[in-house]
Amino acid sequence: METIKVNFGYFWPAFKKEDNYFTRILSKKYKVEISENPQLYFFTHPYNGKRDYFKYKCHRVFLGLENMRANWNICDYVLDSDFYNGNPHHKRWPIWALWNVKKLTEPKEAAKFADKKKFCCMVVSNAKAKERIDFFHKLSKYKKIDSGGKFLNNVGGHVADKMEFIKDYKFVISFENSSYPGYTTEKIIEPMLSNTIPVYWGNPVVGKDFNTKSFVNVGDFDSFQHAIDHIIELDNDDKKFIAMAKETWFNNNTVPFEFSENSLAEFMDFIIQDCKTKKPVAKSFFKKHKHRTALASEKIKTAVFNSLKIDRGFR
Repeated sequence: METIKVNFGYFWPAFKKEDNYFTRILSKKYKVEISENPQLYFFTHPYNGKRDYFKYKCHRVFLGLENMRANWNICDYVLDSDFYNGNPHHKRWPIWALWNVKKLTEPKEAAKFADKKKFCCMVVSNAKAKERIDFFHKLSKYKKIDSGGKFLNNVGGHVADKMEFIKDYKFVISFENSSYPGYTTEKIIEPMLSNTIPVYWGNPVVGKDFNTKSFVNVGDFDSFQHAIDHIIELDNDDKKFIAMAKETWFNNNTVPFEFSENSLAEFMDFIIQDCKTKKPVAKSFFKKHKHRTALASEKIKTAVFNSLKIDRGFR
């Protein structure tokens, strides 16, 4: 079995380099070794401003877990939620694909939805997501929304277990922190796994990945108020609520192959074989062309919105 030396950077505090989603995928075919002299360096967004990834003179794999565009001048391969055409070094892999999404294709039990007595909840810490805050206050005029996170908390303190908390509610406010085509996080997955209806806002083309009949897709309405009117209707009409609850989470009740473990394993295998024939990106490029890469990122962003014919305005 071939040995692959890897390392990881800029992940969350509880992240385990030796045992994580990616090492488990690689271990199916390779012997994985954590090394300070790696062949592959996996990294996310460097929040601390440091550029430690430059010290690893190897091929770099960028994991775009947040709503930020990849800088191809500092990485060789990219896994993120963006749409690309014809770039073999890129794979669309939103962070929600790390969850056990296969479970979402299991038969749905309407009774688990019908038995819920509580209206709606929210668990967030980010105080800067304007759209989510605005929607929370507007919907709260109809009924109280139990907020169990650090922000807007009204349940006596931060809940210890989010999944345990949200499972008792009919709806969960599942707004992203920001909006961009393809960018969908675990915020939509967690309510689904708890048999709760997400009230989602964020990815304007979320219907490419999920069945929008199975949740309240705020982006389908021309205003927040019209989305709220629909929620009120569902809350007061058990037949319509259960009809939504019976809808499959995924289109055709199938997780697209591109988000499967086998698909990711194929991409990882491509990376390992491809980097044997190519040199890593130049260490100095980003420093020399910082202004140009910023402009390039904005051009890519504009092109994506134009190609998908998406309104860039926020409601």
